Amino acid sequence: MRGYPLRYQSGDSKLLFTIEQRYFSDWYPFRLFRVGAAVFADIGRVWGENPAGEINQGWLRDVGFGLRFAPTRSGFGKIVHVDIAFPLDGDSSIDSVQFLVESKRSF
Repeated sequence: MRGYPLRYQSGDSKLLFTIEQRYFSDWYPFRLFRVGAAVFADIGRVWGENPAGEINQGWLRDVGFGLRFAPTRSGFGKIVHVDIAFPLDGDSSIDSVQFLVESKRSF
């Protein structure tokens, strides 16, 4: 879930629903990469054996938006995702905004 820190929940089973609307642009800065955007909402939970022994937070939700950069001069075929996510559940120990940068094979 993009709105929560890594390993916020732990267990051996998970269920995740994601809805995402993607926007493709014609912007092609310096002919180096194509730019797109996305808005998303996630809902999910983890259950089962928890090796950390922490209390399960139940269902978690988040919403957010991000940019997608597709390098055209690279042979790796990866898309760089830069997302800003806002958790809607959880305890006060997490930040109200999560910033993520990752590389994937899909938009």
